[in-house]
Amino acid sequence: MSISKDKQFYKFSLYGFFKNLKFFDPVLLLFFIDKGISYSEIGILYAFRELVINIFEIISGVIADVFGRKRALIGAFVSYLISFVLFYSFANFWGFMLAFLFYGVGDSFRTGTHKAMIHAYLVRNQWLDIKTRYYGMTRSWSQKGAAISSLLSAAFIFYTGDYSLMFLFTLVPYFFDLVLISSYPSYLNGNKSEGWSTILLDFKKHLVALYQSVKELSALKALVLTSSFTGYYKAMRDYVQLIVTSLSASLLLSKSFSEEQNIAIYIGVTYFLIYWLTSFASKKAFLFEKYLKGVKNSLSQLQIIGYVLGFIAGMLFLFDYYLFALLFFSCIFIIQNLRKPLAMNYITLRFDDDLMASVMSVESQSETVFTAIFALILGILVEVFGLGWGITSLSVVLIVLSLLIRRLKI
Repeated sequence: MSISKDKQFYKFSLYGFFKNLKFFDPVLLLFFIDKGISYSEIGILYAFRELVINIFEIISGVIADVFGRKRALIGAFVSYLISFVLFYSFANFWGFMLAFLFYGVGDSFRTGTHKAMIHAYLVRNQWLDIKTRYYGMTRSWSQKGAAISSLLSAAFIFYTGDYSLMFLFTLVPYFFDLVLISSYPSYLNGNKSEGWSTILLDFKKHLVALYQSVKELSALKALVLTSSFTGYYKAMRDYVQLIVTSLSASLLLSKSFSEEQNIAIYIGVTYFLIYWLTSFASKKAFLFEKYLKGVKNSLSQLQIIGYVLGFIAGMLFLFDYYLFALLFFSCIFIIQNLRKPLAMNYITLRFDDDLMASVMSVESQSETVFTAIFALILGILVEVFGLGWGITSLSVVLIVLSLLIRRLKI
């Protein structure tokens, strides 16, 4: 079945495109280092961000399902805009903690909610049989946005040399997304309640129904399967900036460029290529579902492959093979974007449509738990042993745990 690319399809796609125009993202780790933040403190900041998301995650999904998904998303983007202003304004650990508080609140109200709106749209049009392909195609636009963002970020840094300005530049596409979300059709809001007495009653019923849906062991296993690798990916992804920095130091593009300009070019090209490939991976994820004979098997196999790639990348970095380390590390991004459409399909197969925003938020909450744990551990390992040993050690532990789980059929 072919996909009808109507007005709403392009709105979904543009939402992802603008959302990933985060000009600070390719240099966030370098930004913190430039401000004198240690790797352990960076690990704490990342873990704090995930903790904030974790605290607000389930309640935000319930609020989205009860009060309306559009309202939840609009609130999320307002919180994002505040966080970007705070990142630009502060230059210390506690200031960044405050900025991450608003960023975490924004993430908690965004993650899961937009996926639930796409799912509601597919249900309305009776297109559930193509949901992996549809979500993969819309997600591919978010990866294209990240690719374009990387080049623009590199250009901005090349000419300004100021990492902080990236947060101000990101205000523009996020304001566009705020306007775009406001134009979504009202039926994507979900069956929101009217009147405080009705809202409180529905709120209670919703929490009970959500608890009943996720308390079963099989449901919890499904959530762990879809979210654990995402936690690994999120904890690891910014460290690609250190690999790129090492590569740029060993292979100077031009002696006439400053160190920051050399890094900017390497960062821009590297992230552009990575995200362009991940865009293609998201678009073709449905083919892996067929090839690996089922969504659950696909998710499990891709997870172990991703951990192995991380182990190889860490070992290559240890022996100063920075280019090859970068290539293997980049493959983790591709694995993540093959898994995301499959994960959405797997979750939507197992839970009730009326609870979808809440379930997606629980799944995202599970991601934040893993990300917080992995980010804190990795930050400490990198601080004490260096990047190579940090990545290698974490990857080995996760490979062993994954194989044990598969063997014991836990």
